[in-house]
Amino acid sequence: MKLFSTGLAGFAAAFAAGSAVADPLPVEIDKADFGPARYRLVQHGKTAGEMFYSMERREGDIVIHDGTTMLPDIRESGTLVIDAETLLPGRIVIDGDFSRTVLDVDLAFDGRQGAGVYRIKRPNETEKTDRPFEIELPEHAIARASIFGLVTGMPLDDGASFQFQWFSELGGVLADAELVVSDRQTIEVPAGTFDTFVVDLNAEPANVLFITATAPHKVVRIDVPGQDMKFERLADENKAE
Repeated sequence: MKLFSTGLAGFAAAFAAGSAVADPLPVEIDKADFGPARYRLVQHGKTAGEMFYSMERREGDIVIHDGTTMLPDIRESGTLVIDAETLLPGRIVIDGDFSRTVLDVDLAFDGRQGAGVYRIKRPNETEKTDRPFEIELPEHAIARASIFGLVTGMPLDDGASFQFQWFSELGGVLADAELVVSDRQTIEVPAGTFDTFVVDLNAEPANVLFITATAPHKVVRIDVPGQDMKFERLADENKAE
């Protein structure tokens, strides 16, 4: 899975620091798409899973819920709490089953200081392995999963680009990332036909986001470069949880 995952090999207490010093992302939270949004996963022309994504305000925080199913045997569900002003993560809780490798992530942050545990149980093992984790995030870093909602509150325009650093929740690593508005396309998805900005998310893993060119911005398709895989937004009647 390449949308929200970097693979299990990256679990470690150490992290790889990004090289660039990033400015804060220019996000107007009140203009962001809070959803909920549902997507179908299309792979090799066939429906192969689904994704759910939503944000909600809770006083000074934003709570993000996401869930992804990739048939036949990958399922991931996560809840992320971020500070509505700084965009720093406050809590990250993830449950995942990746081809029978079970993963639980429970991290808490106090400002830029984070700590918690990764629990892993591989196939045929009888016990979970606990891997304690600590990290100090740089200023203005965000959690990876938050970008798919925050981007809808950003000042998108032809040729715009934004550099930032993100913390990969599953890999436990910090890395540089970039958003670049590279094109415009009219696309058709189950939710309708839309004139969109094509936004390249240059990172590991990379994605291409198709975001409505007119406000309020919505992510209506997410492509996975190098693979015949895309997430297409479903119509509003599919929002029921």
